[in-house]
Amino acid sequence: MEKSKIDYKALGNRIRKWRKEKNITQEEMAGAIEKTVQHISNIERAHTKVSLGTLTDIANFLDVSLNDLMCDSLRNSGNAYQLEYNLMIKDCDENQYRRLNKTIKALMDTWE
Repeated sequence: MEKSKIDYKALGNRIRKWRKEKNITQEEMAGAIEKTVQHISNIERAHTKVSLGTLTDIANFLDVSLNDLMCDSLRNSGNAYQLEYNLMIKDCDENQYRRLNKTIKALMDTWE
């Protein structure tokens, strides 16, 4: 079996995305999980490797799954992407849904 590599840049971006989605500052998250703001910043910018314990603390604080944060490094992470898509389109109106549907169909046609 091939050894998996963690995409720390994507992981940091997802942590930042979820934190901002929930209107949480780095200061609030750092205090809640007993880490420094600098450490949170370094994790989000992929300037440090995050431990499994800290990653678990972050996921629990943000109320998301590890899969939601790690989906870019996992082979089977479809549910995390579905949740992300739902969040992206939650405020669309009917016209935007129609345009998205056409765009997605056109994109998928290029995969065949």
